[in-house]
Amino acid sequence: MALTGTWSTLLLPLILLAAGLALANKHPWDEQNDKFLLRHWNYPRSEALDGTYCQAMMQRRDLSGQDSNTFIHAPAGSINSICSLSGTPGLPNQCRSVAPFHLTLCALNATSHAYTETRYHRRVVLACWRGLPVDYVKHI
Repeated sequence: MALTGTWSTLLLPLILLAAGLALANKHPWDEQNDKFLLRHWNYPRSEALDGTYCQAMMQRRDLSGQDSNTFIHAPAGSINSICSLSGTPGLPNQCRSVAPFHLTLCALNATSHAYTETRYHRRVVLACWRGLPVDYVKHI
């Protein structure tokens, strides 16, 4: 009995240490996926009070000055699963969604220096790394 108690006393701290290290050691592809979601994910779709969705979102996401950006209006799990379960492989490290998504394309108008909004309901192509999206490629 004493041997079992000694082993459990030694084993518990090792298990806790391993769990703590696993949580602290975030993988680089997870960080890239976080950046992708920050740049391209908006669900549910935010509504700007004055009707300028693109102006508001590009500023909120610190994307002002970018020529364009596409926001995907779907749950993060649905978007992430394109690279693992619900997408079809395309070019190397790319997957196409099978289902269409609600999208908003924000494009900078060079004349007015304001963003124009175009809404789509299309399939998307995402760049993937280790089963997670890391970049938006295009809509099809």
